[in-house]
Amino acid sequence: MTAGYSAKAVANYLLATYGEHGITPLKIQKLVFLAHGWNYAFRDDPLINDEYAEAWSNGPVFQSLYAEFRYRGSLPIVDLATELKLESPESGNVVSYTPAISGSDATIRHLLDEIWRIYGKFSGSQLSEMCHVPGSPWHITRVKHPGLRNANIPNDQIRDYYRNLYNEHRRNG
Repeated sequence: MTAGYSAKAVANYLLATYGEHGITPLKIQKLVFLAHGWNYAFRDDPLINDEYAEAWSNGPVFQSLYAEFRYRGSLPIVDLATELKLESPESGNVVSYTPAISGSDATIRHLLDEIWRIYGKFSGSQLSEMCHVPGSPWHITRVKHPGLRNANIPNDQIRDYYRNLYNEHRRNG
């Protein structure tokens, strides 16, 4: 089982590997959410372990990715996401680093490659529509909390939804 990653680490993998295809902020949000959901179809651990997806009007949003990439508007993202951390308690120096998927985590790298293979051809708007279908975790959260922009989408809803999609796909071949 994986310990999970930050939303920025997952986004960075997709951006570093497939960014030449022009990934917009809207598209990266949906790709990271889909990866998080499909990860749940196969294992009990969340892929994103540092924050919850929120139910915004344009679909699921990870606040850290919104804050990082909003300056791009609808233009493709050109830089990887960064974080700040304390270098050491003794020095008090703060350093910037680029969150990443572990090089030894072949399972998650394969999952993210499959997410791109399946969903990479779609625009951010098309992916957003896919996340809006009735009964989806985003839809359930929006109905339960109408007008609340930052309502957390519960991980158990995400897990159950994507497991059901996976099981339905297996039954229907």
